[in-house]
Amino acid sequence: MSSCIGFRVGKMLQRNKVRSSVVMLMLAFVIPGSIGFAQTKKDARQAETFDPVGFMKGFRIGMGYDEVQALLPKTAQQDALAYIVGEEAFLLGVDIPGQVMWSASFKFDTLDMPARRPEQLIEFSCSAGSTIRSESFETIVQKVTAAFGDPVDLDRSQERFQQAGWRVSGGSVLTLEYSRMPGVVATNVNIEFVIKKNRRRDTPDSKAIA
Repeated sequence: MSSCIGFRVGKMLQRNKVRSSVVMLMLAFVIPGSIGFAQTKKDARQAETFDPVGFMKGFRIGMGYDEVQALLPKTAQQDALAYIVGEEAFLLGVDIPGQVMWSASFKFDTLDMPARRPEQLIEFSCSAGSTIRSESFETIVQKVTAAFGDPVDLDRSQERFQQAGWRVSGGSVLTLEYSRMPGVVATNVNIEFVIKKNRRRDTPDSKAIA
């Protein structure tokens, strides 16, 4: 009788161990997946709330390569750094995912030496293409004006292509180009911002568009 009871108790303990092992195994899969899912949702929210005007305001012509890297969003996808032989400059391409995919490019000068490396930022652009749901030209101009001050050039004369220009810090120029291409289903809107050194900054009456 006692041996029979001991056998039953042993079987129960064995079943409990198996159940505990199964539960621990399930938790091992579920917990990391939940953490990863939460992190993915966090990254997605950061991408969806990407503000190109605020993003551009953090950069200035003349800043170093490491400074640029420190300001890039964690969700940014970087291309391999490329050297442009004809311009003796390095080009870094970056994609910033979100509801609208923004692309940015950074051009750096380099020291004249055998071991070339990216040095100072000499040109920066940020662009995107989307559908008619995008903001209007006037709305974007208002946002840029709030960040950089009044534009020194504003061209609304063409229906499908409009542009504006602002003087920014360091003797640089910010140019906005806004174009609309009506399609069969919806209108495609292309937006491009470019910041570069103003070659005509010594002439106070000149326009901002370089």
